[in-house]
Amino acid sequence: MDLDQLIAGLGIRRISAMVRPRPGADAQHLPVRVCDITEDSRTVMPGSLFIARKGERSDGRAFVNSAVSAGAIAVLTDDPNLRLPAPGGKGHTQDHAELLLTEDLPRCIASLAERFYGEASSKLAVVGVTGTNGKTTITWLIHRMLNTAGLRCGLMGTVCVDDGSEIAPASLTTPPALEVSRTMARMLECGCVACAMEASSHALDQRRVGAVKFRLAVFTNLTHDHLDYHKTMEAYADAKGMLFETLPPASNQPGQGGVAIVNSDDPWTPRMLRDCTARVVRCSMRSRHSAADAPPDWFGAVRSVNLAGMHCTIASPVGTWEIKLPLIGAHNLMNAMQAAAAAVEMGVPGEQIPVLLEQAVAPPGRLELVTRFDDPLAVYVDYAHTDDALRRVLSVGRNVLDQQPAKGKGRLWVVFGCGGDRDRTKRPKMGAAACELADRVVITSDNPRREDPDTIIQEILAGIEPSKRARATIEPDREKAIRLAITEAAAGDLIIIAGKGHEDYQILPDGKGGTHKVHFDDREHARAALLLRSDIHRDPNATDQSGSPVNIVTQAPRTRSAALKSHAAPPGSASPAKVLRHGSSTGHEPPAKSKSKPSEPPSPPSPPSTPTDEDEDKHKGHQP
Repeated sequence: MDLDQLIAGLGIRRISAMVRPRPGADAQHLPVRVCDITEDSRTVMPGSLFIARKGERSDGRAFVNSAVSAGAIAVLTDDPNLRLPAPGGKGHTQDHAELLLTEDLPRCIASLAERFYGEASSKLAVVGVTGTNGKTTITWLIHRMLNTAGLRCGLMGTVCVDDGSEIAPASLTTPPALEVSRTMARMLECGCVACAMEASSHALDQRRVGAVKFRLAVFTNLTHDHLDYHKTMEAYADAKGMLFETLPPASNQPGQGGVAIVNSDDPWTPRMLRDCTARVVRCSMRSRHSAADAPPDWFGAVRSVNLAGMHCTIASPVGTWEIKLPLIGAHNLMNAMQAAAAAVEMGVPGEQIPVLLEQAVAPPGRLELVTRFDDPLAVYVDYAHTDDALRRVLSVGRNVLDQQPAKGKGRLWVVFGCGGDRDRTKRPKMGAAACELADRVVITSDNPRREDPDTIIQEILAGIEPSKRARATIEPDREKAIRLAITEAAAGDLIIIAGKGHEDYQILPDGKGGTHKVHFDDREHARAALLLRSDIHRDPNATDQSGSPVNIVTQAPRTRSAALKSHAAPPGSASPAKVLRHGSSTGHEPPAKSKSKPSEPPSPPSPPSTPTDEDEDKHKGHQP
């Protein structure tokens, strides 16, 4: 793309140029073609536009010389003091390089990315899902329902990215702007008509999706989290609200105009809709509403729950159904309703919704059952890492136990910790929630990063009432904590291992003021601990709820074609289970990628579990 065309109207100023004209050429009219845009100097090629900005871990401005030497024809920055290297210097062989300046670099990057990749988002039905909890499940369900209904849909979320041809591990809940636009362009090339993506508060605040043309937005809920970044709940809400401000106005034409799908039971919903002009679709599980409340469009109620799922009633504009939802927890009924509402707005016929919901599969690590239905105890792994999410999953566990026969009722266990270098204010709240709702609590480590695990644990303990301290056991080694809970639990007990979910790593202090990452999967360690129980006898033909062999971690589908043929998320993605000591180091390579045939019928994937951390600012920073 021509540089003039790329930057036109974006408020970018040309500051200086390093020009060495070819013999006979007019220096003022050299054609400048941009073949790539990158923030990483290591990927610069002749014709690249290099973005030089300061990140948390490194400073891209320090690598301008390297970028120009590698062939960058332009450097974009928000630093008015930045200068290009002198022409003719060592290694500077290209004829032309320009310095471009903008006052709003994040917004400018998003606009450049969208323009460079052909405004792909405007040609897809893009739904963005935001909120503290539920984003991954809702995008996962939307993706599954649309593909099953024959509408090819891409996915960008915490667990994986599906660009229409291959499924790759996700590095962030919401990728950097360049990756977002590049991935959507790939989706379009591969025949996708829609995209379901998570929109984290960090991504919204940092304008990573500032140029994406969303047609639908979903608000799940807003609870205490990420205040290390946003500082206040109001600022946190403001970041989430940006998604709804960008929606197009409502339209009377079918398939046109913006649509906001909201959880009307959440007190922050009015803030999300304050500056929204899109049509609003409300979902609720409250049996009563005040006269001032707008009536819900979708209403759901849980009738009963067991290890296999829930019996639910759903009333909607396209039908009323009694269904068996193969997910557990009232929060998952809300997730399912919002996903179904989005699917209908994106073209899925209403009569297909109950069938699609009864085929629902939760994402990996979201109340994932790692035992069999007939095992003497139930063990779940969940991603809950806020006090609200922990309360939700523990309430689910209590509800399941309460519906067991009186003689068979067991105790509710929880194993959890809190992440280091993250919002410290939620630690005592999580401790309080755990000891309020669970019978036995094992407090351990969860990605302590640069912090001392014992310090984190003490901050968790500070929130526990003295009268309930006896419920808590301290074991900083997460492997030992999981083993302790599973080996000491009695028949009929239910254990929830919370905080990491699908993650297959642990981030630990390296003793030098930094961190290092080791392989660690809660599901693997849970299965290993189950083998130690004297009252569990392995049946080689037994399978868990996903159809996978018990106590064996299966290899996830590696290609989109293989993944699309799978109807259940695998219990894990690593090769056969490894029992690793806390602090041990094991390499983990992402699965190989290969393309599927376009003629294969679309259906949702079962991707590999993968390292991801919504809070990490990985998209900033550069290395030579």
